Amino acid sequence: MRRVTLGIAATTALLGAAMVPDGGFAQSAAEACAEIAGTPDAGAPVSREALNTYFNTLGTARPHCEAAVIGAEPDAGAMFHLAVIMQREGVHERALEVFGMAGEAGVAAAHTKLGDYYNFGIGPVREDHKRAVAEYQKAVDGGDIPAMSTLAIMYQLGRGVRQDFDRMLELLTESADAGYHFSQFRLAEIYMNPRSVPGRLARELDLPDPIKAAELYEKAAAQGSAEAEAALKAFYEGDGMFDDPEVRLKWVQSAADKGDAKAMNELGFMYEQGDGVEYDPVRAAELYIAALETGDLRVDELRGTVNGYTPRWDRETALNFQTILQERGLYTGALDAMIGRGTLGAAAQLAQQ
Repeated sequence: MRRVTLGIAATTALLGAAMVPDGGFAQSAAEACAEIAGTPDAGAPVSREALNTYFNTLGTARPHCEAAVIGAEPDAGAMFHLAVIMQREGVHERALEVFGMAGEAGVAAAHTKLGDYYNFGIGPVREDHKRAVAEYQKAVDGGDIPAMSTLAIMYQLGRGVRQDFDRMLELLTESADAGYHFSQFRLAEIYMNPRSVPGRLARELDLPDPIKAAELYEKAAAQGSAEAEAALKAFYEGDGMFDDPEVRLKWVQSAADKGDAKAMNELGFMYEQGDGVEYDPVRAAELYIAALETGDLRVDELRGTVNGYTPRWDRETALNFQTILQERGLYTGALDAMIGRGTLGAAAQLAQQ
C-alpha cells in the first residue's frame, strides 16, 4: 500500500495542539532531518545511482523531517524534503502547497521545483512558461545554482522569456563555475560546437574552444557524469571531434605549447603540409627538433601520414631540419634535403641527449 504524506496544514490539524512537540524536540528533529537529507537541492542527480541514493536517503530522513514540521514554526528545509517525497509519490497538490511554503520561508530550491511544475506541466499543473520563469528567477535571486542552469535554457529557447543568448551564456557559465555538472556539460558542448549560438557570439568568444571544452568535460566527469565521461573519451580519441580543422589546430597548439612531444610533432607536420595552417617549413623543422629534444619522441615517430601513407619530406622543411642539426654539431653531411641514415642518425642523437 502506497504511503501518502499529509500536507503540513492537514498534519498539524489532525494531531491537534496537544500533540505538537515542544521546541526542543522539533529542533532536534530538524537537525536530524538536515544531517541525513542534507541541504535542499533541486539539481538533477549526476547519475541513476545518485538518484536512487538520494531517494533512499530521503526515506531514512523522512520521520525526522515529519517531526520537524509539526508546530507553529515548521522547519523550512524539512518542508522542502517532504515536498520532494510528496512529488515522488505523486501527491502533487500537496507537494505544490509545501514547496510554496518552503519558498516563502526562504528555501530558494523550492522555487526551482515550482518552476519545474509550470515549465513541464507536472501532474495536474498546466504548462505556464512565464510563471515558470518567474519562479526560476526567484530561485536565482536566492542563489540556487540549478535554477541558473534551467533559466539559461529558457533564455536560449525563448521559452517564457525573450530569447537572449548573452544572458543564457552568463547564467550557464555562472552555474558551471559554481560546480553544477549539468551546466558544465552543456557549456562544454557549446564550446566544442558553437552552432547553437549566434555567429556574433561565437566570434566574440573565439569559439570553438576545445581546450575549455575539455576542462569542463573533465569537471563534470569527475562528479560522475556518464555523459561527460563518454564525451571526454570520444574527445581524446578524436572520434569525429577533429574533423573541424580549427578545433584540431587549437587543441594541438595548446598541447604543443605545454611541451607535449607528440603534439609538437603533429603541429610540425601540419606546418610542413600546410594542413589547417599556412605552409611554414622553418616552423615545421623547429617543431620537429623541439619534439625530439623532449626525449619523448623517437625518430621513427617523426612526422605523420596522409591518407594512410607517409609522404616524402618537403624539400624546404628537410633543408631546415638538416641545418638545425648541423648547427647543433650533430650532422656533418651535405645539406641536400635527403633525409637518410646520416640525418636520422643525427636526429637520434638529439633525441637521446
